[in-house]
Formats: sequence, structure tokens, C-alpha cells
Amino acid sequence: MSETTTEARADDVMEDIAALTALLDREIAAIGSGDLSGIAARLDEKSRLGARLEAQTAWIEAALGQGDEAASKLRDSLAELSALIARDAAMLERMRETTASVARDLERLRARHGLGGLYGANGHRSGGDTLSRAPMDKSV
Repeated sequence: MSETTTEARADDVMEDIAALTALLDREIAAIGSGDLSGIAARLDEKSRLGARLEAQTAWIEAALGQGDEAASKLRDSLAELSALIARDAAMLERMRETTASVARDLERLRARHGLGGLYGANGHRSGGDTLSRAPMDKSV
């Protein structure tokens, strides 16, 4: 491979790393501020950039083995990207868990207040009372 081709490839890889880093920074900031509308919109771009970097894995590994200043810069960029990926994944997982919890709570509330819950179809309390009545200790 010629020197110019190697430099162009290095520039392309560094641009993809920088673009993915910036995208993750924006996504983490949006999640932190509660602006969740753009997360799905960013998914295609994240996938595209990730696929481009994955396609360059062999070249990146070879470049990291050079031990020169460019390899050091690449290593630092990849370390920053890796930390952002881990942080973004953790935040998205917490969002998923929270959303699942809210969905379970809503389902429980719907079941309780629906026709099978506290009141039957006729508007009277159900025979199987969903509210527990703790027995009162009257021995005092």
C-alpha cells in the first residue's frame, strides 16, 4: 500500500472515530437532559459509523502495532470512544429498565382499576377484594 493511500485511510478512520465520538457525546447529553426524541434517529448513523470502523479492524490493528505517534493518537481516540460507548450503553440500559418498570406499573394499575380489579362490570366492589385488610389486634 502506498504512503498516500495509508495516510488517506488513516484520515478516514480518524474522521469516523471523531464522528462517532461526537455523536455519542450528543446522545449522552440528550439522555442526560431528558431529550429522548433523537435517540432512534441517531441509531442509523451510529450503526453506519460502527460498521465502517468494524470494516477497518485489520487496518486499525496493524496501525496500532506501528508504535509511532499516529498509533498513539489512534490508541487515545479509540480509548475515548470505548469509554463513551460503555457510558452510552449503560445509560441506554438504565432507560430500558426504567421503561420496563413503568410499563409493569401501568399494567398493574390497569388490571387493578379495570373490570377485573376493585370493581366489577356492574360497578360494585369485586368479591375478591384486591385491597388487603390487615387484621386488627383487639387484645389490648
